[in-house]
Amino acid sequence: MRVATTIPKEAIMSVLPEHLPSLRALSAGDDRILADELRILAARQQLAIVRTISDEMEWCLAHRVATNGLREQLVEELARLGCRSVEAAAVLATPDPVYEQSGVHELMGS
Repeated sequence: MRVATTIPKEAIMSVLPEHLPSLRALSAGDDRILADELRILAARQQLAIVRTISDEMEWCLAHRVATNGLREQLVEELARLGCRSVEAAAVLATPDPVYEQSGVHELMGS
């Protein structure tokens, strides 16, 4: 009988695509742009981790396999996703400084 245990984070990270900041963020003179983009990327990466563990949990439940440790790991990763989501929401709620300086809002409002 197969027993599911926790999935090492290294194993999950090895199959996830590498997400890198954009050239715009890397070359911007304002470090906030890079920091904001890294927060968004962290949320995306955490979401991929949660999805991977959720897929494994779904398989285990469908095949009546014990999920020793997997439930606790999923709870922990979901909590991390919640934190990353709040950080990403804070970034998205803040106006982008590049657009503010360009006058785009004034053009759209006219």
